[in-house]
Amino acid sequence: MSRSSTICGTLFLCAALSTATVGKAEIKLVAGPLETTGSFHLNDKTRKSLSGVACPVEKSDGRHVCLVAFDEHAEARTIEIDKNSYKASKSPIVLDPSDKELDAEAVTADDRFYYVTGSYANKRKDCDVNEASRRVFRIAYDHDTGLPHVGTNGVPDKIDSEIDLSAFLKGDLKNSLSKCLGSKQGGLDIEGLAFYTGRLFFGLRGPSAAAGDDVVAYVVEVPTTHVDANKSKALDPFQLKVSPGRAIRDMAAVDGGILLLLGPDDDDGPSGWSIALWNVDEAADRGKPVALVNLGELDLSNIKRSDGCDERVKPEGMAVLADPKAGKQPYTLAIFSDGMCDGGPLIVQADH
Repeated sequence: MSRSSTICGTLFLCAALSTATVGKAEIKLVAGPLETTGSFHLNDKTRKSLSGVACPVEKSDGRHVCLVAFDEHAEARTIEIDKNSYKASKSPIVLDPSDKELDAEAVTADDRFYYVTGSYANKRKDCDVNEASRRVFRIAYDHDTGLPHVGTNGVPDKIDSEIDLSAFLKGDLKNSLSKCLGSKQGGLDIEGLAFYTGRLFFGLRGPSAAAGDDVVAYVVEVPTTHVDANKSKALDPFQLKVSPGRAIRDMAAVDGGILLLLGPDDDDGPSGWSIALWNVDEAADRGKPVALVNLGELDLSNIKRSDGCDERVKPEGMAVLADPKAGKQPYTLAIFSDGMCDGGPLIVQADH
């Protein structure tokens, strides 16, 4: 099933979505929404719920192999993507054969495993506890191909959900597990996940806290295995300064730090989206609000869609296609949206 771009033909290079700047920070929008080749073989509701992505392997032709997760049902898929092309695979990766509503919200990877986390949030409509969402899956993948090791039924050969985030929550964050979503209620809601310096960093959409004229979004650090967790104690969460009304919507590790996709908090107001860099210093950053490097705003106001499938753009997944490390080149990122069929990836570049 193919999906054609709906802005300026096939490339996102026109005034329909202009370059946005804040001071010297700039996000350059290069292409997208990319045309989809292949198909996920999922219903439209699920296709429009892509919420997490990680791309640990780059092939010889420059295409990245990624695992994507959806906040509907209990299956993941793989994709291949570069700056100009996007291919969806129909092969299922079954996270839960019982098809419970996992509310998967974020994906990351090390050199052996993908990690997929549920939101840990209570249900938005009625505030009922969703135990199925309180899991973190670890899935082995082939280091050369980036494909998960799965059986003929789509169930991964090696998968576990032994990582218990709740054991690493302290004080008010631990109490937030039992609360409803939104700033007044203060319920916990995971939206971002990054593997960095050998550990997992969980980014929260809620709760948040005031910090002068800013707001702090919380990041919780967790070991990658149950064995390590038994030897570790819960640490104070990191507090990252964000603009009022914003929170973490996804995360991705880069050389020297973690990129953050920032967007509306759990009140879901009109605060917009931006990208920031956290130059991580685990010792110096803990216990105080930390300033981020603003890389620029994402101006999504002029996107027009006409294929009858997409709804409003809600960026929730961010994959790194090029990390300049210490060089002067920009980051090249793929931004995926919940609300667009197959994620509708936009290719952007951000200077640092």
